[in-house]
Amino acid sequence: MRLLIVDDGQYIVEYLKHLVDWRKLGVDLVETKTNSIEAKEILIGNKVDILISDIRMPEVSGLDLLQLIKDERLKTKVVLLSGYSEFEYAQKAIRLGAADYLLKPVDKEDVEKTMQNVILAMENEKDEERIEWDQFDGFGYFLSTICDNNHKIKDYNLFHGYLKELEFCFFCASKLDQKEEMIIRDNVGGMESFIWRKGDRLFGMIQKVNMLSIKEKVNQVVFSDSFSLQKRNTVRHLFYQFFFQESVSSSDISKLRSYVAFTKIKAKEWGSVKKEVVRDFSLLSTKQQKLIYLHEVYNDLYFSDIKLRPTVAAHWMFDEIDNPEMGIQQLLNQLSRVEKETKCTNNDIIRTIQMYIEEHLGDEISLSDLGKLVYLHPVYLSKLYKQETGENLSNYILHKRMEKAAKLLIESNLHVVDVSRIVGYKKSQYFIKLFKLQYGITPQQYRRKQIR
Repeated sequence: MRLLIVDDGQYIVEYLKHLVDWRKLGVDLVETKTNSIEAKEILIGNKVDILISDIRMPEVSGLDLLQLIKDERLKTKVVLLSGYSEFEYAQKAIRLGAADYLLKPVDKEDVEKTMQNVILAMENEKDEERIEWDQFDGFGYFLSTICDNNHKIKDYNLFHGYLKELEFCFFCASKLDQKEEMIIRDNVGGMESFIWRKGDRLFGMIQKVNMLSIKEKVNQVVFSDSFSLQKRNTVRHLFYQFFFQESVSSSDISKLRSYVAFTKIKAKEWGSVKKEVVRDFSLLSTKQQKLIYLHEVYNDLYFSDIKLRPTVAAHWMFDEIDNPEMGIQQLLNQLSRVEKETKCTNNDIIRTIQMYIEEHLGDEISLSDLGKLVYLHPVYLSKLYKQETGENLSNYILHKRMEKAAKLLIESNLHVVDVSRIVGYKKSQYFIKLFKLQYGITPQQYRRKQIR
């Protein structure tokens, strides 16, 4: 980690440089500058993790450096030095995005405490940056929260580390037009994986901080009380209360997990599962019991089979299950489909995927689309393909595209731009780069070499 200390007084920068043991705080390199113009050049041309700067300096002030970092979208964290008379400047600095400020005269304890907070914030941001939200199964995460058997909660640890700090509300919005739906989606803080649609209704959960802005613009939306995802019992209680008007406790849920159907699902004995589910359901007397049981069965089915699409599963959970008798029929239909599809071998799945890819090389091919083709969750499909073939799906698609491109270069007079589009790349420069990585030469060089 690299630290830059800037102050127009030589004594101050040397004092700060030797005030604390920077290595213990995780700082490997400490640089100092008394010329703020030179400091500006360092910030632009080099990666500086943390800047400690005097707030007022001739020519280029600490606020100027802070504004530069903001304008250039640098990731440098800024701590400004100010005196009591400059407190208004310090407040402005915080508004501009400064991580913190230190009042002069600075003592060792204040510096250490401030730097520890700044470095912790940086580490949390790095964790958030590592999160691949496009791979996040919001429905699976939600299931693992409200159901008793949280099968794959460990798979969501990185996501949970971020989400657990937030407050959420359940919501339901009906009779929405397209504009109102867009308003809601634009105000969910990028967490659309917690939003599901059925007809003209949207439902799911959003961050509490976004609730007010949606309320002001959309009339047909209802919110639950707020909750933290760390408190599973509260989440469960509010879920059943808000969507089904039922009061449910954790003990109600645990009681219904002793049925044989759950062990049958684990063993993937789908024919037996259907019989057990029908038998179990007939023994339940209240709507509350039936709702809990159906959710728990669906939870086990979703994670053990991994062939249920999140959107379909969410529609069932939030909409169709409101009438448990209708809900169980839909569940039995799902089980029948699963039983039929599991008879297909993995080889059949791989062949289907490969044939589709070869026929659609010019199209945009997403993992999600391929998953829908064979009724597999995208993440599971990716793992299955690698397990069965020894290569990644993305590599196979790339190989087939380059193979077709090479053939077109030899057998046609098409321009490189046209070849690029035919094999699915809108930007020819990107295509040329990939082609060169594959064959070691550019498409034009490849064509000349083959024609000779």
